[in-house]
Amino acid sequence: MKLRDITIRAGRSLKHAKARTLLTSLAIGVGAFTIVLSLAVGAGGRQYAANIISSNTNEKALYNISPKQDGVDSSKPKKYTNAQIANYGGYEMVLLRQSDLDKMAKVDGVKSVMPYFTVSPKYVTREGQEKYQASIEPFQSEVKLEYAAGNANDIDKDSIIIPDDYREALGFKNASDAIGKKVQIIIEKGGSNPLDPEIKAFEYNIVGVNKKPAVAINGGTTLQMTSGNMKIINDYNLQGTPTYGTYLSASVMAKDDVDVDTVKTNLDKAGYESKTAEDLMGFIFQFINVLQAILIGFGALAVLTSVFGIINTQYISVLERTQQIGLMKALGMRRRDVGRLFKLEAAWVGFLGGSIGSILAVAGGTIANPIISKALKIGDVSLIVFEPLSVAVVVVGLVVVSVVSGILPARKAAKLNPIEALRTE
Repeated sequence: MKLRDITIRAGRSLKHAKARTLLTSLAIGVGAFTIVLSLAVGAGGRQYAANIISSNTNEKALYNISPKQDGVDSSKPKKYTNAQIANYGGYEMVLLRQSDLDKMAKVDGVKSVMPYFTVSPKYVTREGQEKYQASIEPFQSEVKLEYAAGNANDIDKDSIIIPDDYREALGFKNASDAIGKKVQIIIEKGGSNPLDPEIKAFEYNIVGVNKKPAVAINGGTTLQMTSGNMKIINDYNLQGTPTYGTYLSASVMAKDDVDVDTVKTNLDKAGYESKTAEDLMGFIFQFINVLQAILIGFGALAVLTSVFGIINTQYISVLERTQQIGLMKALGMRRRDVGRLFKLEAAWVGFLGGSIGSILAVAGGTIANPIISKALKIGDVSLIVFEPLSVAVVVVGLVVVSVVSGILPARKAAKLNPIEALRTE
């Protein structure tokens, strides 16, 4: 008997027991729904994390570079070192000096080195406006920004880029109105009298107003200027303090033709710890993977439960159709074809259940996507991303599981004696 004919006959047999077939398929559908949705959440989460990395970091850069810390027990005497050390909440950290930056610049594969400036402005303002706290960071051309007005093409030693939140706070009507206007960064001189601190106003022209992207890490209060400007105000801020001329950490840019992991290895050999952009976001990927594994686990439990349902359904089908099986064998149907018939019936149940669950998962995820994005205020970003190949693999996998589940009932049907089967009432 041809496989095509057996497949059609299996489908017809299931139609005669529609309710039982549907209920068994729905049991599989629950597992399919959970697994497909969990895979989509994982894919969407990883895509979102990748967008965060590309929007806030540079894949060719290494961050948080610092000297390797001494792992000696702090309760025991330590050898003297002339390294500059800062204490943060009881944790000692070796600071970088200019000699360290020069050493990094000579490491194979390093294109450029930028120290991390710890400058803390007293406030930012403009004439006739209120004073606001702010943080500043060096502008990096490799990290793409979305601009409400202006751009970074003309950024120089007299320029600054401000977030749209600051544009509004400083009294500009709109983003275009801010371009070309001046803002003042007030810096307190380090080492001055705390009761009567010496301050200096650094004035800059606004050349760009950047919008906060949906995948931004910072809170939208970071102003950006050239690294040269950062060094000037950083030196003024730390002048007269023990940490003058030192840096908490640095970042380096790898050459275009050199792999960033190779540069990381070279820096490690030179005595410096560093992190790639993916290292910084590693915890996000880890969280996504754990969440996805938990969801898939629930889906697997649902599938395991449905396996027993398929076995039970098939056994009942064999018992109900004993005479029919005996008649088919008496008319010349081979033992192998009888086994195939019941295996294909199980395959149909798995395909139906997998398809129903997958379709419901895709429909539910598609509807939920904009609702979730709006609730989390992340803009037009999809956190549930369905990949056709993953959906197809789930459906095929469930068909295979169903066929395996139907092996024992199929063997029972194939072994029936046709004469005894025909006598059964």
